[in-house]
Amino acid sequence: MNASHALFKRSSLAGASAGSLAARLALAAAMLLIAWLALTPQPDVPGLGWDKLNHLAAFLVLAALAEIGWPGRRALPWRLALVLGYGVGIELAQALLPYRQASVLDFAADALGVGLWHGLRWALMRVRLARAGAPGRG
Repeated sequence: MNASHALFKRSSLAGASAGSLAARLALAAAMLLIAWLALTPQPDVPGLGWDKLNHLAAFLVLAALAEIGWPGRRALPWRLALVLGYGVGIELAQALLPYRQASVLDFAADALGVGLWHGLRWALMRVRLARAGAPGRG
C-alpha cells in the first residue's frame, strides 16, 4: 500500500470510530457556527463577555474536537493547520467586510486557545501517568 493510499485510508470516514466521527461532525458544526457569528452583522455578540476570551474558548474547543476526531501524533500538524488556518481564514474574510474588522489580536487569542488545549491535555496525561505508576493505585 503506497503512502498516499494509507493516509487516505486513515483519514476516511469508513475507518473512523463512532467517537471520532461524532467529533468530526461536531467540529464541522462548530466551525459553521463560528463562521456565522464572525461573518454576519451581530448587534450584541453572544459569548463570555470579552471578545478575546470568546476566541480563546472557541479555539480551545475546536482544537479538542479536532484531536478527538483525528487522534494521534501523526495527525498533529494537520490538526494545527486546520484549526489555525481556519482562524486566519476568518480574519481574512472579516477584513473584506465593511461591518467587521480583522485583528491580529483575535488570531493571537485563537492560537492561545489551541495552545491552552494542548497544555491542558499534556497536564492531564501527566496526572494519569503519575496515578497509574503510583504504588497502591489500581
